[in-house]
Amino acid sequence: MSFNLFGYLIYASLMSITPGPNNLMLLSYGKAYGFSDSRNVMLGIFLGFFLILCSAGYGIAKIITSSPTAGLVLKIIGSLWMLYLAFVLRKLNIEVEPDKKAAIGFGQAFFMQFVNLKAWVMAISGASAFLPQSNNIHLNVFIYAISFGLIGFPCMIVWLKMGDVIAKIIKSEKASQMLGYTMFSLMIVSIVTIWIN
Repeated sequence: MSFNLFGYLIYASLMSITPGPNNLMLLSYGKAYGFSDSRNVMLGIFLGFFLILCSAGYGIAKIITSSPTAGLVLKIIGSLWMLYLAFVLRKLNIEVEPDKKAAIGFGQAFFMQFVNLKAWVMAISGASAFLPQSNNIHLNVFIYAISFGLIGFPCMIVWLKMGDVIAKIIKSEKASQMLGYTMFSLMIVSIVTIWIN
């Protein structure tokens, strides 16, 4: 099996740790709900991104993104979904009532992956450059997808933990609101970058 493991590890690590919609969402979620209540969000991101990685490995993603119409629809849906999440993340407070349901759950995190253009770019670029080469396409795709997901998992924990630490440092409501508006602004910047190419 031919596989550029070193280059792939660097690529997957850098792509997973840099800011993007998932990491901003995890930072805000960790700030509002803490590290221990984040399992469903992390699982939603992991499984959704795993399916995107698989589709990129099988070449389905290239077919979808090579169509200008499909690309435009993906951009519009992705932008609207990220705008919705920006408003949700802006309103997350440090103080959460014990019986209050989380604003973001497994479903939202899972479905966000399919309109997350950073996730698509990561998956398609990674598959075109680093997909293992053996006689079994299913094994190649599985190794690519599961290893990328496993590399991304510690990166998710870093962003969640940063949010958790921020919640412990920032105690005032005004500071919390300022952080919420900062997260909102960064999400808006992410949306703008989708349309600049």
